[in-house]
Amino acid sequence: MSTTVTLTTDFGLEDEYVAVMKGVILSRAPGVGITDVSHAIPPQDVNRAARVIDGASRYFPAGTIHVVVVDPGVGSGRRLLLVAARGQYFLAPDNGVLTLLLEEGGMPREVACPRLYLKPVSHTFHGRDILAPVAAALATGFDPAEVGPAVDLANVVRLDLGRPAVSADGAAIEGRVVRIDHFGNLITDIPRSLTERLSVVNGGDALVVTVAGRTVTGPATSYAAAPPGEAVALFGSHDTLEIAVNQGNASRMLGAAAGAPIGVTAGQNLHFTKQAKKN
Repeated sequence: MSTTVTLTTDFGLEDEYVAVMKGVILSRAPGVGITDVSHAIPPQDVNRAARVIDGASRYFPAGTIHVVVVDPGVGSGRRLLLVAARGQYFLAPDNGVLTLLLEEGGMPREVACPRLYLKPVSHTFHGRDILAPVAAALATGFDPAEVGPAVDLANVVRLDLGRPAVSADGAAIEGRVVRIDHFGNLITDIPRSLTERLSVVNGGDALVVTVAGRTVTGPATSYAAAPPGEAVALFGSHDTLEIAVNQGNASRMLGAAAGAPIGVTAGQNLHFTKQAKKN
């Protein structure tokens, strides 16, 4: 069996919850490959989970089945969904966690196939009792069309994840920090392609990035381009702008958290420099 099932949750690893889901899947689909995307999503942080599964799924093969359990509404009237996108399948609550996938997918389906569920179904652990067994069924050839009825996209919950804005004169970009990674790097929503417009308008060959009252210039080619302990702006593995501190933690050093605004303009003949000192 070559199908892979991935798991993304906010369960952490201190308890048995992740292992229990894996046990259910393996009991019903022996030999299936199970990959952990992340179990360190902050509790109930649907926005973070949406970005994590969007970024990770880009690198999985067709046919992969992704199970996302970040579910503040478990036990309520919220639906569970099956979404097909990128040649893969995504099982998750209808709480916006699949917002970025809906832009690339077809018609979602409501998960409504009780014959597949564990019995009795808990009001607090649908990942174990519903999503895991449905994922196992899909991995063993269950027809996705039999999972449940199609759902109108207009009725599916979407998150307002925001988008960076370009000023009317094209000379500046306003974005925000969308997450802080494990290293404390500030990952923004500003893609490289958007910053390239600044050079055309301003004739600059560098970027001046403002965050939390500090200024960092770039783009550098690597984290090590800055001396240890100093800030650097660069395009990371997502090809979006990020601010890091070489061998340090940018979030702590700059006092910036997820949601912090980011301003970007073009600079003339600049190379990255030290961060500005606090007043």
